[in-house]
Amino acid sequence: MTTKDRQLQHHEHKQSSASKTAIYFLLHDIESPSNVGAIFRCADALGCQHIYLSGSTAAPPNRKLRKASRSAELYVSYSQHQSYQEVFEILNTSKITTAALELSLQSEAIANFQKKPDSMGICLIPGSENHGLDNELLNACEAAVHIPMRGKNSSMNLATACAIAAYQLSTLD
Repeated sequence: MTTKDRQLQHHEHKQSSASKTAIYFLLHDIESPSNVGAIFRCADALGCQHIYLSGSTAAPPNRKLRKASRSAELYVSYSQHQSYQEVFEILNTSKITTAALELSLQSEAIANFQKKPDSMGICLIPGSENHGLDNELLNACEAAVHIPMRGKNSSMNLATACAIAAYQLSTLD
């Protein structure tokens, strides 16, 4: 007799194996607590290593962030910094590639991105909800990647884009 399928309960979940590539996030001037919370939830689901928060980014403790994250901020490593330059110093010392998640003149489709052989991971840096990445931050990144849009809009929800990009990049050898 065949057993019928059913949805697993949370306590039945088994963690998957680690990603091939370590993923980090730098969230700079991401002001919506709901978006930040959703990125924490994504980071937990995908086994991201760390989230760096800088500028005016919403940070824990925050009720809206916690609701969107489903308390993932309790499990995902994160730190707060005054400036993104401070974070770049940490990333450069650790040989972590900085990649803007932004449609720009020089961005490449995320599926075409190749990490450097000596890279110890990739830090995704998405643009803010309303203004994207400012040119100074965009140009400070080692690379810029985008998710090709098949519809009429040129962008999607910030947390959704982060989830797609992090998953894609985590599978790189």
